[in-house]
Amino acid sequence: MTNNDEPKIKLPKTHPHLAKLVIDPADWHEFERQFEDRPEVKIRKLGTSEPDQWTVWVGCASEMVKHLLEENW
Repeated sequence: MTNNDEPKIKLPKTHPHLAKLVIDPADWHEFERQFEDRPEVKIRKLGTSEPDQWTVWVGCASEMVKHLLEENW
């Protein structure tokens, strides 16, 4: 996927950093559960066009949060 193919995602001022994660669909519910009540992240978009890997775009409150997500997921 090139940058031109990236979705246009509006980020709130509170979460100006966008992390792009690729996850196994089997992990989706665990991922969503872990982050639904975390104020430092906001799930912005879920791409499910690939059957064996989904792309999740997450708005992050800081560059450090973005880095930690990208390194650990």
